[in-house]
Amino acid sequence: MAQSLYEQLVIQTQMNYSQYYGVYANGGTPVKLTDKKPLPYEQQIETFADRVKLADHVIVGGASGLSAAGGGDFYYAATPPYKKAFRRFYDPRGRLPAWATGGAVAGSSGAI
Repeated sequence: MAQSLYEQLVIQTQMNYSQYYGVYANGGTPVKLTDKKPLPYEQQIETFADRVKLADHVIVGGASGLSAAGGGDFYYAATPPYKKAFRRFYDPRGRLPAWATGGAVAGSSGAI
């Protein structure tokens, strides 16, 4: 059976995350974003607040924390919503999804 675009994206995202986990865990990024030195934290907050005040609109994006705040619980266990939404990724042996194991993929070393 062919994978849907969404399923392909989930798999590719997990592969990317697993490849760069050590970099992310140390607070880094695998891509150099700028040569500029960051402003002091207080100045960053002040600049951000000023830009928000001047903006006509503010778009807020969220990731899994926003889903969890809204009641989503399928990130950490094979719950009924997880089984429904990700049935092709569900492991009936009870293993957790790869993103709940710190990046380990089921069947690889380090997986639970």
